[in-house]
Amino acid sequence: MKKFVFIARAGQGAKSAANILAKAAFLQGLNVQEFPEYGPERMGAPVKSYVKIGNKKIRDFSPITKADYVVLIDKTLINLALGLDLKDSILIINDVCDAEKYYKKYKINAKIGVVNASKISFKNIGLDKPSIPMLGAVLSFEKMVKNDSINRAVREYFEGFGKKNVVDSNIKAIKECYEGVNK
Repeated sequence: MKKFVFIARAGQGAKSAANILAKAAFLQGLNVQEFPEYGPERMGAPVKSYVKIGNKKIRDFSPITKADYVVLIDKTLINLALGLDLKDSILIINDVCDAEKYYKKYKINAKIGVVNASKISFKNIGLDKPSIPMLGAVLSFEKMVKNDSINRAVREYFEGFGKKNVVDSNIKAIKECYEGVNK
């Protein structure tokens, strides 16, 4: 089973990105579990969203404390990521610097990938909404979920909200993050 934790602030799309990843895995016939964790709903409050993906039925409904992947959409929430067991994890960070900064400053015991998803999002979508583009960075590490499944899940997600016009720009941003992650 693969475990993913998305960390962001409310309104940045951690829950949406987790939902799309889970939907993509489900479309491939995998077993999934996806759920958010947050306090009082208010814009800007820290949020975690969890995704579990596996070939077998998932019976553990607890929050993830040891993830295979931690996706840090808002780098100012690094302490939430550091509160997890990162040993043998991959930490994917939305930032402009390279991974060496995090290794040195925080002594992180995980593989780190950094991508400027905010810039890529703004370029392709016209807004600083990096969560869904960061799925590309996740896919650059994890091959269990296929690109085609992510693209289909993105299409179904946005078309379900009547936002057909943002599908192609998000898919393009995902591809750019996939290619642009600094490992």
